[in-house]
Amino acid sequence: MVTRTYTITEKDIPAFHRHTMEMLRHDPRLANGVFFDIETTGFSPASCAIYLIGCCRHQGNTWQLTQWMAQDESPEEQRSILNCFFQAIREAPGIISYNGAAFDLPFIEKKSALLGMSPDLSQWDHMDLYKTLRPFGTFLGLNSLKLKAVEQFLSIHREDTYSGGALNPIYKAYTKSHSAKMEELLLLHNYEDIKDMIFILPALAYPYVLSDGAFSIDHIEKTSGINICLTPEISLPLPLDEKVLCLPGTDLKAHLKILSNQLLLFVPMIHGEMKFFYDNYKDYYYLPQEDYAIHKSVAAYVDKNCRKKATAKTCYTKKTGEFLPQPEKLFSPVFKNHYEDKIFWFEYNPGLLASPEFLSYIQRFLRFFILGSF
Repeated sequence: MVTRTYTITEKDIPAFHRHTMEMLRHDPRLANGVFFDIETTGFSPASCAIYLIGCCRHQGNTWQLTQWMAQDESPEEQRSILNCFFQAIREAPGIISYNGAAFDLPFIEKKSALLGMSPDLSQWDHMDLYKTLRPFGTFLGLNSLKLKAVEQFLSIHREDTYSGGALNPIYKAYTKSHSAKMEELLLLHNYEDIKDMIFILPALAYPYVLSDGAFSIDHIEKTSGINICLTPEISLPLPLDEKVLCLPGTDLKAHLKILSNQLLLFVPMIHGEMKFFYDNYKDYYYLPQEDYAIHKSVAAYVDKNCRKKATAKTCYTKKTGEFLPQPEKLFSPVFKNHYEDKIFWFEYNPGLLASPEFLSYIQRFLRFFILGSF
């Protein structure tokens, strides 16, 4: 077994990504967990070997990275590197990977069982950075969420030019020659996969801020809608082009502009008439001439020729005012233009803007920018 250790300091982090440390302060899982990555000769634990495991953990002001590589595909060598891995994470509160939930952990578990080992990996809290970033692929303009694609998005340079699969024949040759040059190539690929997991941590600011609500309201201004200025709790690594979301069934558009230390959200407003639909329409009559519904207890005094049983579509009252859209029924009463509408509205009230619920409203609104639609 080959063992290699490295120390990564804050000075090694590209200047543009120095606020990696800010992410560690924001999320204790990143500060205390063990980053890991594996290399295998294929996808099947039954027929392929695990030949390299790397681990990295933040300690003080540095990261300590260690790699264990099997010198051949023998069960003994594979058990050796797995034992080192399990020892390295034994006292860690959690483990961190990139797409490890789909590949690394299942491979380790199945390979360990085949080698007569029985680790219980479920006892560790596992944070998969790929799964955290995956919903943001389209939002960030990325066609792929592979680690190298995120590296390119953040302008991170990689010396290694190989994919994991391309290294398989090199490892096969290495087991016969133990070439120092081949050894360096194999170790470099795994080293950069783990190192760059640390370097891409600033990208997590997008889900933390936009999805988890790590922001505060700076100020709100009412115009044709409401302009909301938000201050992120953590810096966003790159400003993004303005996002525009067309509200379904209308020509109204919401706008989101993302700067490094500021989010500018514009939510359009309707000035006019909206409808409130009653749920229990069977208890109401609809008055066609007045174009609204009234309860049966009141309708008893109305001429039978001037009323008819209400349906779900006609069981409403109307109100004129100023209304804001809401992706979910957060504020009541809930209004619509038409019964079939997929978008809900609530009446604008300056007092609501200072309520705790309005923070939740903004957070949910931002999530729909991520999804791309209501």
